Amino acid sequence: MAEAGLVPKLVASDPAQWEAILGHSKQTAFSQYGEDTNWWLLQSSLDAMAATIPHPAFIMTNGDMLAHHFPQTFINATHDEDREDYRAFVRKTIQFLALEFRKRYPDTAIFVTPGNNDDECGNYSIYPTGAFLHDTAEVARKLAHADNSFIGSWEALGSYDVPNPAIHGLRIISLNTVFLSAIYKAADFREGCATAPSTAPSDLLTWLESRLLSARQAHEKVWLMFHIPPGIDSYTTMHKYQALLKGKPNTSDERLCTSAIVPMWVPKWTAEFDGLLEKYQDVVVASFAGHTHSDEFRVINPLAKEPQFVLVSAAISPVYNQNPSFRLVTFAKDGSLVDSTVYYLTNLLFASSTTPGEWRREYTFSEQWKLPKLDGASLAALYNRIQTQQSTGDEWLRLYNVSSSAIYLPANARLGFACAIEGLDPEAYSECYCPPPANHAASAGAH
Repeated sequence: MAEAGLVPKLVASDPAQWEAILGHSKQTAFSQYGEDTNWWLLQSSLDAMAATIPHPAFIMTNGDMLAHHFPQTFINATHDEDREDYRAFVRKTIQFLALEFRKRYPDTAIFVTPGNNDDECGNYSIYPTGAFLHDTAEVARKLAHADNSFIGSWEALGSYDVPNPAIHGLRIISLNTVFLSAIYKAADFREGCATAPSTAPSDLLTWLESRLLSARQAHEKVWLMFHIPPGIDSYTTMHKYQALLKGKPNTSDERLCTSAIVPMWVPKWTAEFDGLLEKYQDVVVASFAGHTHSDEFRVINPLAKEPQFVLVSAAISPVYNQNPSFRLVTFAKDGSLVDSTVYYLTNLLFASSTTPGEWRREYTFSEQWKLPKLDGASLAALYNRIQTQQSTGDEWLRLYNVSSSAIYLPANARLGFACAIEGLDPEAYSECYCPPPANHAASAGAH
């Protein structure tokens, strides 16, 4: 919908015809910083993936298939407020994305997970057993090459548990962690998108434990994939803290900082999830997420002999001013991760339908950080270096933003982003990021 004039034609057409319609767009430039993915950028990114690795073991895409503000953009473009018309357009959009993936990867298993934008009722509102999950279940099942048992768990919870197609004895469990978000409110499309009571968060974690127990009993390992990672929304937290400090230039009050902390998930659900990872540390090998648009990671239970971790991939969309990117991960036969390479678009400002996007390797994990493998212990060691070595921290922050110079970084940004690696609950994040109370600092200085 980047070009509003084309939307009525898309509405009236089968998704198989969309590529030809979008190809006539008068807006020839790729989406720019601050904008979501348009057709030219989408096409370029998928072509770059296929050129980089034409035959991957499988593909994981971690949510937000729909752009931000999708419902209102549709109304603005069509002046059509009929909710069933919009529902049909959402369904076609998902089908179109599936077609574009299949055009480049006709036989590859492709695993998708819902993001916070993926619902007819708008942001953070996906409803268990709701319209979006019903309408996309078969598309998601076919992409994953899954059997019909996939449909039930997708429609109920936007989640599923399938065998890893490349590793015998390892399963992929996809979790709809939008349910766990601190700002999640279930909205029922059938009731005019009215907010509705939901037990989805607790149901999801109960379902997850049942699947982890089943894997353990079958002597299988598990990879988890989801959209929103656990922990703190460091970007929002820092901007909120800076806003609170305005007009108070000499304030370094810990309470002010603590009040600005914004958790990704309801802390109760984070604690339960962390507990499950600790309980099933012999089962869960790795976790993968998206959402933040940044290239980052989380370390869970860092003092454990083998800490759990979440690898967070950045986005194609440059809406938060990062450069578009995708990640290639290599793994061993036991399911452990060996390495990771990020590829990014280097000429976003100039790329268009006539000036091809230039994608190149940004870095490879083992080469960049001189670490032997991609696991919790290596990531915990990297976190320590980020916090104690200025040069490592600066380089990590550059890669965190996918080598973009278009991002406004608030004061103390490196610390704020880095503290989210291990500070998964508000108290731990506060201890890492927030300044001590002014009176405490003064008395400490007196000693």
